[in-house]
Amino acid sequence: MHTDLTSLQEDARRLQVGIEAVAAEMNAYESNLGAIQACALKIQKCAKVVGNNRIAAVAAKDKRKIMAELEETAIELVELLKR
Repeated sequence: MHTDLTSLQEDARRLQVGIEAVAAEMNAYESNLGAIQACALKIQKCAKVVGNNRIAAVAAKDKRKIMAELEETAIELVELLKR
């Protein structure tokens, strides 16, 4: 009987460690998902600003800033998707 209880206790420990690992992975996944959504919104915003013909032409200096932000966001998105 003692052996059965010891074995059950070990199984419970392994299960707890497994659950903690899965919880940590889910937290990382949710964090990455939020960052991916933020990147997508930023890319959408940049594309609208640069490509929208209804607003006055964007100055070349501002367009460079927007395109740099767009490029940085795309790089960040690729890095997040690699995880």
